[in-house]
Amino acid sequence: MAEHSDNNLKNAKNVSKRCNMRITFILAAAALSGCAVHLKTDGVQNNIAVTQSEEWTLAKAQYAIDTDYIAPFKAGKVEQWLKIFDKDAVGLHNRTPAMQGKEGLGGFGSFVAQNLDVTAMSVKLTGHRQVGDLAYSWGTYRSSLIMRSSGLPMPGHSGEGKVLFVWKKQTDDSWKIAVDMGNDLPAPTGN
Repeated sequence: MAEHSDNNLKNAKNVSKRCNMRITFILAAAALSGCAVHLKTDGVQNNIAVTQSEEWTLAKAQYAIDTDYIAPFKAGKVEQWLKIFDKDAVGLHNRTPAMQGKEGLGGFGSFVAQNLDVTAMSVKLTGHRQVGDLAYSWGTYRSSLIMRSSGLPMPGHSGEGKVLFVWKKQTDDSWKIAVDMGNDLPAPTGN
């Protein structure tokens, strides 16, 4: 009887080792392939479900910012620029009141298109998180805004700062900006 119990214990340990090796292999494979792994524990048994959860990635967000935000904004194509925004989007930029909805953002975009030359603009997203149907990306920006009336840089605009975009998944599975927030870094003091 004791020999039978020892064999059962050895078999259980071997099964446990194989299960742990499989779990480790699945976790490593999932991490290398960009998948998220969700472990569910039901007492002794481990059920593993691997799902593709990175629907809106940092690379996709960067591409959208470069092609659907910066390019039309620099070109003064306000209607095209507004397409990247959710219908209820909010813009929170330096020294301006909150811009609500596409109407508010459109007013800002039209002001820029009519009064400023955007001679340079870039955004480098450095971080990204997705939680369900919302995601947020953050990073830095550089820009040069020249007033057409004087040919001088826009007063109070340092030309570089921090950005945060909150993305909202749409019913057609596309992603649009729900919050566009940026603030300038302090101007150099010359010390």
